[in-house]
Amino acid sequence: MANTKSRVLVGVANFEIKYPVGGSYVDAGYTEDGVILEVGTDTADIEVEEETVPIERVITKETVAIVVNMAESSLFNIDKAIPGATLAAATISIGDGTIKEMSIKVIGTTPTGGTRTIEIPLATSVGTVAQAYTKDAKTVVPVRFEALKGAGAAVTIIDT
Repeated sequence: MANTKSRVLVGVANFEIKYPVGGSYVDAGYTEDGVILEVGTDTADIEVEEETVPIERVITKETVAIVVNMAESSLFNIDKAIPGATLAAATISIGDGTIKEMSIKVIGTTPTGGTRTIEIPLATSVGTVAQAYTKDAKTVVPVRFEALKGAGAAVTIIDT
């Protein structure tokens, strides 16, 4: 394939959260450092005594994640970022051990100017959320959402 400048993708994307899963998507607002799609694959080599290289390779685990620093430190965003948080009115409680299942959508542009939609229909936030409150910088909400296997594909990427 020849090098084609028009296929180089540059630009931001909207980041949306649907909670609960059957609800409606809500725009999470501004982000810091963009929105990152991570796809990880673990494999196992099938080896036999008679060969020095594997004769086959199989997938043993797939991980799909959206990683984002939400620049809008709203209670809605903080609640969705912290796995064990519960939001009621204007109060977040942490420590209830409640995992929230939600849907994640990223909407950006394609290299040809169309729309690219990345959707994870079933995901949970995972990991540590650390927020720095400093006098000379914005406080972001860092979060990692990892896909769960639902009824269909764990993630879809659609260009329209």
